[in-house]
Formats: sequence, C-alpha cells, structure tokens
Amino acid sequence: MNYKLLFIFVLSTLYVFFYQISFDVSVNSTFYSSDNKLWAHRVLNPSDAKNLSKEFNGVEIDVFFNSKLNCFEVKHHGEFSELTLSEYYSQTKKTNLKYWIDFKNLSNKNANKAIELLNSIFIDENSKNDMIIESKNIIQLSKFKNHGFFISYWVESFHFIKSFYSVFEIKKNIEIFSPDVISMPYNSIDFYRKKFPNYPIHCWTNGMTKPEDKIKIQEICNLDNVKVVLTDFQENILK
Repeated sequence: MNYKLLFIFVLSTLYVFFYQISFDVSVNSTFYSSDNKLWAHRVLNPSDAKNLSKEFNGVEIDVFFNSKLNCFEVKHHGEFSELTLSEYYSQTKKTNLKYWIDFKNLSNKNANKAIELLNSIFIDENSKNDMIIESKNIIQLSKFKNHGFFISYWVESFHFIKSFYSVFEIKKNIEIFSPDVISMPYNSIDFYRKKFPNYPIHCWTNGMTKPEDKIKIQEICNLDNVKVVLTDFQENILK
C-alpha cells in the first residue's frame, strides 16, 4: 500500500470537507442595504469625492489617528497629509455620501481618544448612520459599536493552510463582538461566503480596472450577502 498517496487522499478529503462547512452566525445590521453596491475605493481628496458622488453612494477613506495633534489624518500608508477627516467631512457632507473609514492604526492607546473625536465630527445619529469604521483590531473596534458607530471587522485574507485554523478565531470574534459586517479582498469572498453564509460582507477589488474585470465585479455585486464592493473604476459600471 502506498501510504503517502493514502495520506494525501485523506488530507485532501478532510480539507474539502472543512472548506464546505459553514457556521450559523448572523447579525442584525441596518447599515446599507441598497442594490447599488459599488462604492469608490481610496478617495483621499474631498474634491474627488464630490465628483464621484454623481456615480457612487459611498467612498472609502484611509485615516491614521495622530495622537499629538488629536486628529485623523487622511492618508494611505503614512504619506504626509495636511487634510484631516474633520475637514474632509465638512467639505463633502452635503453630497449625501456614505463613508467607509479604514482606520489604519487603531490600538488600545488611541481608541478612546479616537472615539471622542469621531463623536465630535459625526455629532448626530443621522451622520453616524452614514459611516462605518473598519479595522483588523476587533477588540478595540468593538468599543466604537458601543458608542453607536457601525463597524467592519477586516478579516484575514484566505490562505490555503493558515485559514484552516484562523477561521475559528474569526468565528469566535464575530460571536463575541457582533461586527456589522466583515470585510476582505475580493479573492477571499468564496471562502468566507461558505463559512459565514448569513453574514454581511464588504470587499475591495483593488487593481481590477481592465474591461474584462467588469464582468467579475458585476458577479460579485450579485451575491446576496455582499453589501458593498469598492472599485477603482471612476464610473459606476452597474448603472
């Protein structure tokens, strides 16, 4: 008997079985249920946001919390920025856009101050309903939900081996903290849709800007539990 082949067969069978298993986890989230699921990805200029509001219902913004200046800097991967989230919002709030706030450096050291600042920027309940905060740090992120903000738990990208065990940690975090959505790159959707078929998903489609990519993006938008899809296209291809 070829034990090596037998081992590979058993391992493959177990993995296929694991891949198909789903978890009965859900959440009653009221954040964004429009059929117009495309939002603009990484819009760091408020003028661009105002222009894109003609095409999209929402924009994604990258921010870093600056503890020394007590402000959210609008920037990506640490580049210098003179624009704050407060200024960005004041210039775009009349557009009726919704905001996906990618909080890049959320930590236990800045979470409380960041909550205070967000409460001062998004003062009333209506403005809070127009934004969702995203982070991998689910423990600190959950504090924002306790203050009336919608939250998006950025889960690890699918990995053929690592996801075999990391998904159980993600499941535990979802059950404990009940984020309003989970977010991920588009190439992880198939895995997480199988694992959490009843959970709302937000995703991004970075780099998908070729004409043939439009079909794939449309297919993603047709998935029931996918609620928001970030795109680098400058026009809404679903219209």
